[in-house]
Amino acid sequence: MYTHVFPLHKIFHLWDTLLLGHSSFPLCIGVSILKQLRNNLLSYGFNECILMFSDMPEIDIQRCVQDSIKIFCSTPKSITYRVHENPSCNARLPFETNFKLSKEETAGDPDLMMSPVSLSELKSEMCPRISAEDLLDLLDLLPESRKRTKSQNIKLLVVDIRSPEEFCKGSLLKSINIPFSTAFAPDGTVDNIVLTSFKGKMITVIGSNKDKLVPEFAAKLVKCGYSRVCTLHGGVEVLRKTGM
Repeated sequence: MYTHVFPLHKIFHLWDTLLLGHSSFPLCIGVSILKQLRNNLLSYGFNECILMFSDMPEIDIQRCVQDSIKIFCSTPKSITYRVHENPSCNARLPFETNFKLSKEETAGDPDLMMSPVSLSELKSEMCPRISAEDLLDLLDLLPESRKRTKSQNIKLLVVDIRSPEEFCKGSLLKSINIPFSTAFAPDGTVDNIVLTSFKGKMITVIGSNKDKLVPEFAAKLVKCGYSRVCTLHGGVEVLRKTGM
Protein backbone atom coordinates (compact mmCIF):
# COMPACT_ATOMS: atom_id res chain seq x y z
CA MET A 1 0.00 0.00 0.00
CA TYR A 2 1.91 3.00 -1.40
CA THR A 3 5.21 1.16 -0.86
CA HIS A 4 6.03 1.57 -4.56
CA VAL A 5 6.00 5.37 -4.37
CA PHE A 6 7.29 6.30 -0.90
CA PRO A 7 10.57 5.57 0.90
CA LEU A 8 10.47 3.28 3.91
CA HIS A 9 10.64 5.99 6.60
CA LYS A 10 7.55 7.67 5.14
CA ILE A 11 5.72 4.37 4.75
CA PHE A 12 6.14 3.65 8.48
CA HIS A 13 4.55 6.98 9.34
CA LEU A 14 1.73 6.49 6.84
CA TRP A 15 0.96 2.93 7.88
CA ASP A 16 0.72 3.87 11.56
CA THR A 17 -2.47 5.69 10.61
CA LEU A 18 -3.57 3.55 7.68
CA LEU A 19 -3.68 0.30 9.67
CA LEU A 20 -6.11 1.88 12.14
CA GLY A 21 -8.51 2.96 9.42
CA HIS A 22 -11.46 1.56 7.53
CA SER A 23 -10.98 -0.15 4.20
CA SER A 24 -11.91 3.16 2.52
CA PHE A 25 -9.16 5.12 4.27
CA PRO A 26 -6.50 4.43 1.58
CA LEU A 27 -8.77 6.32 -0.85
CA CYS A 28 -8.56 9.37 1.41
CA ILE A 29 -4.78 9.08 1.46
CA GLY A 30 -4.79 9.01 -2.34
CA VAL A 31 -6.90 12.17 -2.45
CA SER A 32 -4.58 13.93 0.00
CA ILE A 33 -1.60 13.07 -2.23
CA LEU A 34 -3.42 14.43 -5.28
CA LYS A 35 -4.16 17.64 -3.38
CA GLN A 36 -0.45 18.21 -2.79
CA LEU A 37 0.32 17.54 -6.45
CA ARG A 38 -2.72 19.43 -7.76
CA ASN A 39 -0.93 22.38 -9.34
CA ASN A 40 1.54 20.17 -11.19
CA LEU A 41 -1.12 17.73 -12.35
CA LEU A 42 -3.30 20.51 -13.76
CA SER A 43 -0.40 21.96 -15.73
CA TYR A 44 0.88 18.62 -17.11
CA GLY A 45 -0.30 16.54 -20.02
CA PHE A 46 -1.29 12.88 -19.63
CA ASN A 47 2.17 11.47 -20.36
CA GLU A 48 3.82 13.90 -17.96
CA CYS A 49 1.40 12.88 -15.20
CA ILE A 50 2.27 9.21 -15.72
CA LEU A 51 5.98 10.00 -15.55
CA MET A 52 5.50 12.05 -12.39
CA PHE A 53 3.83 9.15 -10.59
CA SER A 54 6.63 6.86 -11.76
CA ASP A 55 9.12 9.18 -10.09
CA MET A 56 7.08 10.63 -7.23
CA PRO A 57 8.12 14.16 -6.22
CA GLU A 58 8.64 15.14 -2.59
CA ILE A 59 5.48 14.70 -0.50
CA ASP A 60 4.99 16.14 2.98
CA ILE A 61 3.91 12.90 4.65
CA GLN A 62 2.76 14.57 7.88
CA ARG A 63 0.49 16.89 5.92
CA CYS A 64 -0.66 13.91 3.87
CA VAL A 65 -1.73 12.04 7.02
CA GLN A 66 -3.46 15.08 8.51
CA ASP A 67 -5.30 15.86 5.27
CA SER A 68 -6.39 12.25 4.80
CA ILE A 69 -7.85 12.15 8.32
CA LYS A 70 -9.67 15.42 7.69
CA ILE A 71 -11.05 14.10 4.39
CA PHE A 72 -12.13 10.84 5.99
CA CYS A 73 -13.90 12.49 8.91
CA SER A 74 -15.74 14.99 6.70
CA THR A 75 -16.88 12.43 4.11
CA PRO A 76 -20.17 10.56 4.68
CA LYS A 77 -19.43 6.85 4.89
CA SER A 78 -21.77 5.94 2.03
CA ILE A 79 -19.75 8.10 -0.38
CA THR A 80 -16.97 5.49 -0.28
CA TYR A 81 -19.33 2.49 -0.36
CA ARG A 82 -17.95 -0.61 -2.06
CA VAL A 83 -19.90 -3.77 -2.84
CA HIS A 84 -17.25 -6.19 -1.60
CA GLU A 85 -16.27 -4.26 1.50
CA ASN A 86 -15.83 -6.34 4.64
CA PRO A 87 -18.13 -4.90 7.36
CA SER A 88 -15.83 -6.24 10.08
CA CYS A 89 -13.14 -3.82 8.88
CA ASN A 90 -15.27 -0.81 9.68
CA ALA A 91 -14.44 -0.41 13.33
CA ARG A 92 -14.52 3.02 14.92
CA LEU A 93 -11.36 5.03 14.34
CA PRO A 94 -9.48 6.81 17.15
CA PHE A 95 -9.67 10.12 15.27
CA GLU A 96 -13.42 9.98 14.51
CA THR A 97 -14.34 12.58 17.10
CA ASN A 98 -17.66 13.29 15.42
CA PHE A 99 -18.70 9.65 15.27
CA LYS A 100 -21.39 8.66 17.71
CA LEU A 101 -22.40 5.13 16.77
CA SER A 102 -20.85 2.64 14.41
CA LYS A 103 -22.99 0.74 11.91
CA GLU A 104 -22.71 -2.34 14.10
CA GLU A 105 -24.10 -0.41 17.07
CA THR A 106 -27.26 0.80 15.38
CA ALA A 107 -29.71 -1.15 13.26
CA GLY A 108 -30.31 0.84 10.12
CA ASP A 109 -33.16 0.57 7.65
CA PRO A 110 -31.94 -1.43 4.61
CA ASP A 111 -34.03 0.79 2.32
CA LEU A 112 -32.04 3.81 3.46
CA MET A 113 -28.64 2.23 2.94
CA MET A 114 -26.50 1.81 -0.15
CA SER A 115 -27.06 -1.05 -2.55
CA PRO A 116 -24.93 -2.34 -5.45
CA VAL A 117 -24.83 -0.27 -8.63
CA SER A 118 -23.59 -1.57 -11.97
CA LEU A 119 -20.12 -0.50 -13.08
CA SER A 120 -21.46 0.97 -16.31
CA GLU A 121 -23.89 3.15 -14.37
CA LEU A 122 -21.18 4.35 -12.00
CA LYS A 123 -18.93 5.23 -14.94
CA SER A 124 -21.70 7.33 -16.46
CA GLU A 125 -22.02 9.48 -13.32
CA MET A 126 -19.59 12.23 -12.42
CA CYS A 127 -20.62 12.68 -8.77
CA PRO A 128 -20.69 10.17 -5.91
CA ARG A 129 -23.87 8.91 -4.29
CA ILE A 130 -24.91 9.38 -0.68
CA SER A 131 -27.27 7.02 1.11
CA ALA A 132 -30.60 8.27 2.42
CA GLU A 133 -29.47 7.24 5.90
CA ASP A 134 -26.38 9.46 5.78
CA LEU A 135 -28.33 12.35 4.29
CA LEU A 136 -31.04 12.19 6.95
CA ASP A 137 -28.35 11.92 9.60
CA LEU A 138 -26.61 15.06 8.33
CA LEU A 139 -29.94 16.88 8.27
CA ASP A 140 -30.61 15.70 11.83
CA LEU A 141 -33.82 13.97 10.73
CA LEU A 142 -33.10 10.47 12.04
CA PRO A 143 -34.66 9.27 15.30
CA GLU A 144 -32.34 9.72 18.28
CA SER A 145 -31.79 5.96 18.57
CA ARG A 146 -30.48 5.74 15.00
CA LYS A 147 -28.28 8.83 14.83
CA ARG A 148 -24.72 8.00 13.88
CA THR A 149 -23.10 11.42 14.26
CA LYS A 150 -23.30 14.12 16.87
CA SER A 151 -25.45 17.11 16.00
CA GLN A 152 -23.43 19.69 14.13
CA ASN A 153 -23.94 22.81 12.05
CA ILE A 154 -23.14 21.52 8.58
CA LYS A 155 -23.62 23.83 5.63
CA LEU A 156 -25.65 21.43 3.52
CA LEU A 157 -28.02 22.28 0.70
CA VAL A 158 -30.48 19.64 -0.50
CA VAL A 159 -31.76 20.50 -3.97
CA ASP A 160 -34.89 18.76 -5.23
CA ILE A 161 -34.90 19.16 -9.02
CA ARG A 162 -38.39 17.81 -9.67
CA SER A 163 -41.16 20.00 -11.00
CA PRO A 164 -42.94 22.31 -8.52
CA GLU A 165 -46.05 20.14 -8.84
CA GLU A 166 -44.18 16.97 -7.84
CA PHE A 167 -42.37 18.82 -5.06
CA CYS A 168 -45.67 20.02 -3.56
CA LYS A 169 -47.04 16.48 -3.50
CA GLY A 170 -44.29 15.44 -1.11
CA SER A 171 -40.75 16.53 -0.34
CA LEU A 172 -37.92 16.01 2.10
CA LEU A 173 -37.88 18.36 5.06
CA LYS A 174 -35.18 21.06 4.72
CA SER A 175 -34.91 20.57 0.94
CA ILE A 176 -35.55 23.33 -1.58
CA ASN A 177 -37.07 23.04 -5.02
CA ILE A 178 -34.93 24.17 -7.96
CA PRO A 179 -36.30 22.56 -11.13
CA PHE A 180 -33.72 21.50 -13.67
CA SER A 181 -35.22 23.79 -16.30
CA THR A 182 -34.71 26.94 -14.20
CA ALA A 183 -31.30 26.30 -12.62
CA PHE A 184 -29.01 27.06 -15.55
CA ALA A 185 -28.66 29.90 -18.03
CA PRO A 186 -28.57 29.19 -21.79
CA ASP A 187 -24.76 29.29 -21.71
CA GLY A 188 -24.68 26.54 -19.07
CA THR A 189 -23.78 28.73 -16.08
CA VAL A 190 -25.68 28.55 -12.80
CA ASP A 191 -28.63 30.94 -12.79
CA ASN A 192 -29.88 30.63 -9.21
CA ILE A 193 -29.02 32.83 -6.22
CA VAL A 194 -29.30 30.02 -3.65
CA LEU A 195 -27.02 27.69 -5.61
CA THR A 196 -24.51 30.50 -6.11
CA SER A 197 -24.41 31.21 -2.37
CA PHE A 198 -23.64 27.55 -1.62
CA LYS A 199 -20.71 27.23 -3.99
CA GLY A 200 -17.92 25.38 -2.17
CA LYS A 201 -20.31 23.90 0.39
CA MET A 202 -21.92 20.46 0.38
CA ILE A 203 -24.78 20.10 -2.10
CA THR A 204 -26.95 16.99 -2.43
CA VAL A 205 -29.10 16.70 -5.53
CA ILE A 206 -32.27 14.64 -5.21
CA GLY A 207 -35.06 13.78 -7.59
CA SER A 208 -36.91 10.88 -9.13
CA ASN A 209 -34.97 7.69 -9.69
CA LYS A 210 -37.03 7.10 -12.83
CA ASP A 211 -35.04 9.53 -14.96
CA LYS A 212 -31.39 10.50 -15.41
CA LEU A 213 -31.77 14.19 -14.62
CA VAL A 214 -30.21 14.00 -11.15
CA PRO A 215 -26.70 12.88 -12.23
CA GLU A 216 -26.89 15.28 -15.18
CA PHE A 217 -27.78 18.20 -12.88
CA ALA A 218 -24.94 17.29 -10.51
CA ALA A 219 -22.47 17.02 -13.39
CA LYS A 220 -23.47 20.48 -14.61
CA LEU A 221 -22.75 21.91 -11.16
CA VAL A 222 -19.29 20.33 -11.17
CA LYS A 223 -18.57 21.75 -14.62
CA CYS A 224 -19.53 25.16 -13.24
CA GLY A 225 -16.83 24.85 -10.58
CA TYR A 226 -18.90 23.44 -7.72
CA SER A 227 -17.18 20.96 -5.42
CA ARG A 228 -18.63 18.61 -2.78
CA VAL A 229 -21.63 17.69 -4.92
CA CYS A 230 -23.34 14.32 -4.50
CA THR A 231 -26.62 12.66 -5.45
CA LEU A 232 -29.14 10.71 -3.39
CA HIS A 233 -28.91 6.97 -3.97
CA GLY A 234 -32.32 5.56 -4.85
CA GLY A 235 -33.96 8.93 -5.40
CA VAL A 236 -36.96 10.31 -3.55
CA GLU A 237 -38.67 6.96 -4.01
CA VAL A 238 -36.49 5.43 -1.29
CA LEU A 239 -37.68 8.10 1.14
CA ARG A 240 -41.31 7.38 0.32
CA LYS A 241 -40.84 3.70 1.17
CA THR A 242 -39.89 4.61 4.71
CA GLY A 243 -42.44 7.38 5.12
CA MET A 244 -39.79 10.11 5.35
